[in-house]
Amino acid sequence: MKNLFIKICIVLIPCAMYSCGAAKIDNRQGAETFWYMEGLRGYHLGNFQYATQSFKKILSNNPQHDASLYHLSTISYELGDTEKALQYMQLAAQADTTNYWYQLQVARLLLVNGQADLAINAYEDLLVRYPKKSDLYYDLANIYLNQKEIDKALFLLEEIEKFEGVSEATGFYRFNILMMQGKRDEALPLLQELAQLFPTPRILTVLGDMYAESGLDSLSVACYDEAVAQDPRYIPAIFGQAEVYRIRQQYDQYFDKMSVFMEDKYVDASLKVDYMDQLLQNRAFAATFLKQVDTLYTTLFRSHRTDSAVVYKYAGFLVQASQEERAVQVLKERAVENVNDLMVWRQYLSILYFLQLWDKVYDAANEALRHFSKHPEMMTMKGLAAWQSDRIPEAIQIFESILPIAKKDNSLMAQTLSILGDLYHAAGDQDKSFKAYEKCLQLDPDMLGALNNYAYFLALLDKKLQKAYDMSKKTIDAEPQNATYLDTFGWILYKLGRYQEAKAIFKQVLIFAKEQSAEILDHYAEVLFALKEYDMAFMYWEQVKLKEKNPELERKVEERKAQMKR
Repeated sequence: MKNLFIKICIVLIPCAMYSCGAAKIDNRQGAETFWYMEGLRGYHLGNFQYATQSFKKILSNNPQHDASLYHLSTISYELGDTEKALQYMQLAAQADTTNYWYQLQVARLLLVNGQADLAINAYEDLLVRYPKKSDLYYDLANIYLNQKEIDKALFLLEEIEKFEGVSEATGFYRFNILMMQGKRDEALPLLQELAQLFPTPRILTVLGDMYAESGLDSLSVACYDEAVAQDPRYIPAIFGQAEVYRIRQQYDQYFDKMSVFMEDKYVDASLKVDYMDQLLQNRAFAATFLKQVDTLYTTLFRSHRTDSAVVYKYAGFLVQASQEERAVQVLKERAVENVNDLMVWRQYLSILYFLQLWDKVYDAANEALRHFSKHPEMMTMKGLAAWQSDRIPEAIQIFESILPIAKKDNSLMAQTLSILGDLYHAAGDQDKSFKAYEKCLQLDPDMLGALNNYAYFLALLDKKLQKAYDMSKKTIDAEPQNATYLDTFGWILYKLGRYQEAKAIFKQVLIFAKEQSAEILDHYAEVLFALKEYDMAFMYWEQVKLKEKNPELERKVEERKAQMKR
């Protein structure tokens, strides 16, 4: 590399050189040094735009400046532009044809860009020039494996062993090839031999895994124990021990080992979350060992408390464990610590919404809007909280204030108009309600909530029943097991005098409804009464009376009794 001296000097010269203006640099070499250092400074600060400008200033005078080309390739790669990264790296390799690292990166970037044949050619050229570089053999062998060219991969492995001898790495690679070929019977003896030659924690743990899969618990535990004896914090072996204890139902030892796994900060948090998800799917196990599972999840949370996915999953677990206050506190603390992180506020608000803590939803959305002014999602949460707290005029005002923001977002506009349709109806303004629904459905003709509510409100007023029928039919075609939509459709059929059809629909409602509300039971009773199935009708009205005390309903039932006697 032509500028190695410059790279070394960077470590020694303080960054205060930035205070020296470019205008004071009198010669080309000095300018290159200055802009190269500036480029590196920008790169390490994450200011890729400034770093790119700095490196390009060098290239404008010296297109063969290989170090600048190399760093521009690195920046392009980190920005996701792998094609440009390859182009810059090829130019760097051309500028310094003796640089092994540049040539290797070209080969790897060819592979990243899906040019496997060219990548293979590049690796083969490098092997001719650098026959003792084992990385080249492994990289090329991996390409052959991906292309299912097993024989070529094995040949390269043999070439490595000619000058390096059999090692743990080559032995393990050969084992992986056998497993990939489905030759487990050959792979196990090879792994046993490797464990004799190279009894490292990795080899012992994989051997332990194979024994465990074969039901040889004692042998697997012996391997895991030996691996842990060598390295007490070797997580794969500790995890293996835990799983054997779980299978043996030795739960004290299982939870002890799993706790070590959960507290290790170097294990990917997503792997731990996935494991806990699988564990919680066994509801009987989770219920029996709730305290220990709680401890595991708490350990996971403490090890990765800055990971949004972990925090949210932990809060969800706390809710399932009936620890709602603790769940809310965990997410509230996260929001306080990260006031400018929108995802954190979404998570906090979603748990409050799920728990129907409307005052807290309102306050949290208000606080979020201090940091994300006029953010429609936060405004929507605030409006919904006001609505659920029966502050209808305020809710209407909030959602009307979203409309100007939503002008360029049809989805948001349709959603807001749908909610306003519901709110106007709650406020007793049917004209504005129906206009809002009409505008909503012009933007999104398939918005099921708007279709259902508009249709139901029309049916209540005995208006445009055919239009109500058509809208409601769309909702049950889309979601045939939705009890709310079925109830609306059945009620419209009743209003149209199609009583037998309505009865059939309400039978489905009773099947699919999670809870048979007073309104649903009253609707069904009306249908049965219209069909002169009086005993069944009054039976359902009695159920309604048990659910709620409603003087108006009682008067209606008495009227129906009088009608029946006539």
